Amino acid sequence: MNEAGQPVEHRVQEVLTLLADWGVREICLAAGARNIPIIKGVLASSGIRVWNFFEERSMAFFALGRIMESRRPVAVVTTSGTAAVELMPAVVEAYYQYIPLIALTADRPVSYRQSGAPQAIEQKDLFGIYASCLDLTGPSPLPQTAPKGPLQINLCLPEAADAPALGVDFPAAPAYLPSPAPVKPLDLGRIDLVLLSGISGISGPMAAEFSAFLLRLGAPVLAEATGCVSGLDSLLLRGGEKALASLQVERVLRIGAVPSWRWWRDLEDRPEIAVLHFSDVPFPGLARDLQASVQPLRSLLSANFQPSPSMTLPVEAGQKLESTLARYPLSEHAWMRHLSGVIAEDAVVFLGNSLPIREWNVAGRIPASQRCFASRGTNGIDGIVSTFLGCATDAGEAWLIIGDLSALYDLAGPWIMNQLPPGKRRIVVINNGGGKIFSRVASLARLEERTRNVIENQHDVDFAAWAQLWKLDYRRVTDPEQLRNLPGNDIIIEVVPHAEQTAGFVAAF
Repeated sequence: MNEAGQPVEHRVQEVLTLLADWGVREICLAAGARNIPIIKGVLASSGIRVWNFFEERSMAFFALGRIMESRRPVAVVTTSGTAAVELMPAVVEAYYQYIPLIALTADRPVSYRQSGAPQAIEQKDLFGIYASCLDLTGPSPLPQTAPKGPLQINLCLPEAADAPALGVDFPAAPAYLPSPAPVKPLDLGRIDLVLLSGISGISGPMAAEFSAFLLRLGAPVLAEATGCVSGLDSLLLRGGEKALASLQVERVLRIGAVPSWRWWRDLEDRPEIAVLHFSDVPFPGLARDLQASVQPLRSLLSANFQPSPSMTLPVEAGQKLESTLARYPLSEHAWMRHLSGVIAEDAVVFLGNSLPIREWNVAGRIPASQRCFASRGTNGIDGIVSTFLGCATDAGEAWLIIGDLSALYDLAGPWIMNQLPPGKRRIVVINNGGGKIFSRVASLARLEERTRNVIENQHDVDFAAWAQLWKLDYRRVTDPEQLRNLPGNDIIIEVVPHAEQTAGFVAAF
């Protein structure tokens, strides 16, 4: 019984029924004594995909990847105490991606609050503004509306390992159909530039509609790899920041996630350039536009606009890129080009933050048939291996391109791999010996060497032992030809770029 005299198994069944009604079809479990009644209820249920983790941080990031790929809510279950706190980084990422990560946190009875008893922390509203909290201390009505962002369900439970298990038939619940946002008639006026990013959840007919709309609009398109809209070759601006710098721009249309370009960040100090925001995430991504209205993606398709005048796209930056890549074939940017040449056209691609996504957006190539993801909510480097594995769960072939510090942040991530279906998952670690992005920030490049070494976290670690720990194949790569004839199973690939060539590329381009 809980403190209100309700059988524990009945309360757990009510919560699982609620999750089923919200469209949850996958649950991740990290076991402890306090959440045993929940675990027993989940395992007694039918039609639910269950993932088992030994620790909560990787579990939450894996769930994040499953949501990004499936577009459905996923629940993670923790025991009481600091176990629930481990969810915080992924909850914050889910908040800024505006996706429904559900944290089902088992708690000690409410009478233990403020007691300091073992594993009794203050779990109610644990995640602050980053997740609304449904604090279940006794029998109370449960909400019927599925969350759009992260939600904490804090379930107070006695120690009841011997409680019977009452499961739920998850597929019997109503189908999960997210309600589309209302569409308002909008007038875009003239658009000088389109920034396209982070709409990998769009596919099929809707992606074709976006492509047709942008072709009618006629403005140059700077597309990040995560843009995933095909048929825009005649509009694509190539050459990255160099090409952007050559454009005269007054009105920008941002579609999807917050872009990774430095040019975007510099818009903070360029109020003369107007930005129109269309995204299913309600954040403008610019502090100067904090009061700006962010319109739903779908509403863009019915917007009125003034067609952009025909223009010849600048080609100098693209030509210089190709010649510079040829001149420095072992630079980090060139490795992105080499990798894009061996990835299957129907593969899933996940790009790590800091340098990998920026370098790929300049030099890599994503065919229209590929689905490309990135964790661009907070631009962090933690949990990326786990998030990738969530996105890649059901893919026949999937590639993660990640930096060395990002890999070190998530060494426990491969735990889940022996529970995944067979596939070819390639975890590519670009090992440049530290956080080299800091050496490319103008304000930091002038720091004295000792300070810069600390900021970059310079190291001489290699990743062979990491592969051995998780019984994965491993290949250390210093020549592009070594990317050929990879084994047909999961593998960690450590790419070691040439430091001098990388410096030469950065200086030349």
